[in-house]
Amino acid sequence: MEEQNNTPKADVEVSQVAKKKVSPLVWGLLGVGVTLVIALCVAIAIVVSQVHKVSQNPTILKVAKALHLSAASVNGQKILYSNYIEDFSTLKRFYAAQGSEFPPTSDQDISDMTVSRLVANKLIEQLAKKYNVEVTTADIDARKQELLKSFPNQAAIDAELQKNYGWNFDTYIEKVIRPLVLEQKLQEAFTSSTDSAFANFQKEEVQARHILFMTQDKDDAAVKKQAQSVLDRLKKGEDFAKLAKEFGSDGTKEIGGELGWFARGEMVPEFEVAAFVLEKGQLSDLVKTQFGYHIIRVDDKRQGKDFLGFMDDQIANAKVNLFINIHDPFLELKNKLNTNTSTTTQQ
Repeated sequence: MEEQNNTPKADVEVSQVAKKKVSPLVWGLLGVGVTLVIALCVAIAIVVSQVHKVSQNPTILKVAKALHLSAASVNGQKILYSNYIEDFSTLKRFYAAQGSEFPPTSDQDISDMTVSRLVANKLIEQLAKKYNVEVTTADIDARKQELLKSFPNQAAIDAELQKNYGWNFDTYIEKVIRPLVLEQKLQEAFTSSTDSAFANFQKEEVQARHILFMTQDKDDAAVKKQAQSVLDRLKKGEDFAKLAKEFGSDGTKEIGGELGWFARGEMVPEFEVAAFVLEKGQLSDLVKTQFGYHIIRVDDKRQGKDFLGFMDDQIANAKVNLFINIHDPFLELKNKLNTNTSTTTQQ
C-alpha cells in the first residue's frame, strides 16, 4: 500500500508560498522608501540644527514654519520659531526706520525685546484664560476707531504701518492691539479682584499735582526766584490749578498740573523722594530735577495693587525654555527673585 500523506493541505500551501522568492522590484521599492525616510530624518535634523543656530535662511524658515518648530516654550506652550524671526525682523526694521531718533540698538537687545514680548504675551494669554478675561469684537472696534482719529484716512495708516513694520492694518491689530487690550483687561481684573493670591502684590501710590519751572536755556537763579514766589502764593492759599496753568511749563499745566496716580520708580528720583514723604494735602518745598524746579502737592495716598510686580513674579516663576542659541532676557529677573527668596528664608 502506498504511504498516505497526512500533512494538511493548508500547511502545504503556506510552505509553498514561503518558498517563493520576493520580487527584486519589491526589494527595490523598500530600499527607496528606507532611503527617503533616512534622507527626511537627516533633512529635519539639519533644519533643527540651523534653527538652534538662529538661521534666517528663507528655506529653513519655511520648513521650520511647516514643522511648527519652537523657539521657546512657556509653561509647556510653544512659541514658534517663525514668530520669533518675524517679530525680530519687524522690530529691527522699526529701529532702522527711525534713523537718528533712536540710539543704535544691538541685535541682542532686539532679540531680548522680542523674546520678552512673546513670552509675556503667551503668559498673559494663559492668565487671561485662568481668570476668564477675553477680548471682544467691541474692544477691538473701539481701538480701531481711536487709531483712525489720529490719521486722515485708512490709507495713511497703511502707509505708516508699511514704513515702520512692513505690516498691513489687520496684522497690526492682531500683533499689537489685541495683546495690548488683553493685557489692559487682565490688569483691570487684577486691580478689582479680591483673590487672596494677589495680597502680596501691593504698592504705595500717591496722587499729585506739580508746577514745573523749566531751567533749560534760562538763568537758574531767576527761575528759582520765580518758583519761590509762586510757592509763597500757594502757601497763602491761592488756587494750585490756576497758578499751574499760569506758570507751568509742561503739558500738565492745562489740567492744573494733575499727574494722576503713580508709584515708586515711575518718576525721576528727586521728584519721587519729595512726593512720597508728603502727607495728603501737603505742599513740597522747591524740588530741583534735571528738568527744572518743581512745586509738588499730594492730593491723596493709597495702597494700590502692583500689577507689574505680579507679572514679574509670574514670569520669574514660569517654566520658560529657550530652544535656540540666544541670550536669555529673564536671567536677571530670575536671579533677583532667587536672591530675595534666599534672603527671606534666612530671616
